[in-house]
Amino acid sequence: MKNLILGAAKGYGWDILEPFVISAVKNCPSAELVLFVDDISDFTRARLQSSGVLLGSYPENLKRGVPNNTRWKIFVDFLEMYGDAYEQIFITDTRDVIFQSDVFEPFKTLQNYLGLATEADVIGGDKAGNKNYSWLADCFGAAADELLGQKIICDGTIIGTPSEIKIFAENMRDLLASIEQRVNFRIHDQAVANYLVYKNFLPIENLLEIPIDGEIFTMGLTNDFVIRGDKIFSNAGIPAVVHQYNRHNELIDFVDALYHDKNFQVDAAFSDMRSVIEQATCLLFANRIGDAARLFMKKFLVTKDFGNCVKALLRLWGVTMMNPLSPASELLELSAQSVLKSVENFSASDWDKICTLLQRAQECRHPVDKELKIFIAAQLLKLAEQKLAAGEREQYLSCIELVVSIEGGEIFWQRN
Repeated sequence: MKNLILGAAKGYGWDILEPFVISAVKNCPSAELVLFVDDISDFTRARLQSSGVLLGSYPENLKRGVPNNTRWKIFVDFLEMYGDAYEQIFITDTRDVIFQSDVFEPFKTLQNYLGLATEADVIGGDKAGNKNYSWLADCFGAAADELLGQKIICDGTIIGTPSEIKIFAENMRDLLASIEQRVNFRIHDQAVANYLVYKNFLPIENLLEIPIDGEIFTMGLTNDFVIRGDKIFSNAGIPAVVHQYNRHNELIDFVDALYHDKNFQVDAAFSDMRSVIEQATCLLFANRIGDAARLFMKKFLVTKDFGNCVKALLRLWGVTMMNPLSPASELLELSAQSVLKSVENFSASDWDKICTLLQRAQECRHPVDKELKIFIAAQLLKLAEQKLAAGEREQYLSCIELVVSIEGGEIFWQRN
């Protein structure tokens, strides 16, 4: 019987998913890789399929939901139909995970088990523990206090045998659904996972803790790692899976250098704007910035409708800034910024990304369109006013903090 790697990808381009896919295919030969996707370009879909990934689609009624929450509904439906065809199943995040060896091999002798990876902090701790406690309190009120001091379980990587994986996924689906009816939240799936485990609501006898330096290295909250050759080491050796590597800049660079195709060739069959932007980003990872600029500008000069390209544009801008400043990189950065000025609505994650990119550009003295600064500051002030009127003071203050983080933003705020 085969094993299964199961994940979801919403709004990601091939340049983001490539390290996950390439490392999984290389290191887990016994596994089928199934991804449920939504909001991806034709180019990315073709690359996933040519890499051997089996693709499923988000149901129409779940496309507007928060992916971290809705994925459990999708996974349950899939597992009910096909789960028993596999020996072991690994449910995983995608954009911040790489495989260094076969994750199924260390667990192959176990029966009826569920493996839960833990993070380098406890609920209520001083790293991310307070955030996890806050999520629990939002969902379960005073019951969150009963979990103080417990190790944080990360629900981004779950491994086990089919029956136990199905039990976990069903409980995640059901409890998330009940919370959605009474709590206004974005992403609280991890709170639900910790609640289910520590309140003993899972009818699973063999719950296996995978420690921070175990086969699944959940490393976002720790600096105890080294790079040797083409591997990331924890204190215990080489983990099969590295999760949350993108919390460390040196590991982002390492993964980009190791897993992105340096011989990438543009496919002219995919000429829509989003596919062009994603292919230009792939060219940047291949250190062909001149080719990336030519490809992008050829389409940019004749295209007015950038539709669903915001995240791809932000990605292009960010990756371009990883290169030394040059005429080609300046052209790409300013062109991406020019398009952003025409966008009417940004998501909350888009706002965070834009402000992060602005700050990075200011710090490394890369070009920033002055009109973009004013545009972003003005849009954030409007959003702040809406949050204040709705009584959402924390969100209001967060918007103001973003405004003043923009160079010249504090003066603009005082004037308006």
